[in-house]
Amino acid sequence: VGNYVGLCLLVQFPDVSGTIGQNQVHNFCNQQGYNLDGNNGSVYDYFYDNSDGKLHYTNVVTAYYTAKHNRVYYTDPAVAYGSRARELILEGLAHLKTQGFNFSQLSSDSDDYVYALNVFYAGDVVNNWAEGLWPHSWALATPYQAATGKRFSDYQITNMGTQLTLGTFCHENGHMICDFPDLYDYGYQSNGVGNYCLMCAGGADTNPTQVNAYLKYKAGWATGVTPITGEMTATVTAGKNDFGLYAKNASEYFIIENRQQQKRDTSLPDAGLAIWHVDELGSNDNEQMTTPQHYECSLEQAD
Repeated sequence: VGNYVGLCLLVQFPDVSGTIGQNQVHNFCNQQGYNLDGNNGSVYDYFYDNSDGKLHYTNVVTAYYTAKHNRVYYTDPAVAYGSRARELILEGLAHLKTQGFNFSQLSSDSDDYVYALNVFYAGDVVNNWAEGLWPHSWALATPYQAATGKRFSDYQITNMGTQLTLGTFCHENGHMICDFPDLYDYGYQSNGVGNYCLMCAGGADTNPTQVNAYLKYKAGWATGVTPITGEMTATVTAGKNDFGLYAKNASEYFIIENRQQQKRDTSLPDAGLAIWHVDELGSNDNEQMTTPQHYECSLEQAD
């Protein structure tokens, strides 16, 4: 909640040049009402809308940094996942430092860590999951001191492709700036929460579905939370962060929201009241769904 300024570091390779201009990436990140290539707004718009206006998140977009090596060096699947991505990121940050980049304009926490480092690289993804430069959100092995009072640890890295789309970029920022978990099943034995949340399948790339009620609630984005009691009548409004809550205890509860197939939820597979079972101590790898092993977040079936 609040105003945050991140860094978006553009990267190209000696053998893979950037084809999308710096100004276009700036608009993709920051411009209100951005609609190029069918996108429903910018990254700023997506988080502003999902937070009911509580989060204002923009990015300073750099000129392209040309990596020291060809792309194949960084995408080598034989090298431990993340190590070459981190190497590439450190190259780019060191280049900015030598160029006298003004790091003071970026938002950081009380320990001087910059909240958001987006690394946007030219070309397509050529790796399988969890290899090379597969898009991910993580942290540098060792914090990088860029300037007095500004150091980097958390980052997300995503490919640009032939056109910019919101889906993956917003998903990885959900991890990085909001600490949202993945709500898909890493073993793929189940569909997790499917298209009903950005942090799982997320619907259309150019118009990803909303963050679900559980994550909005934990982020402090709720406009209203109505405690559910017996024999009551209540209304939850679609398109607003208006929720109903029935709690077993502080970490396990049901949270209810009204989801309609419109605006950011156009690509939902269905509409109506979404009833989420939340166990904050669970994991979406726990497809067993036994009493001691719950999903962290699951959507109750209508039957």
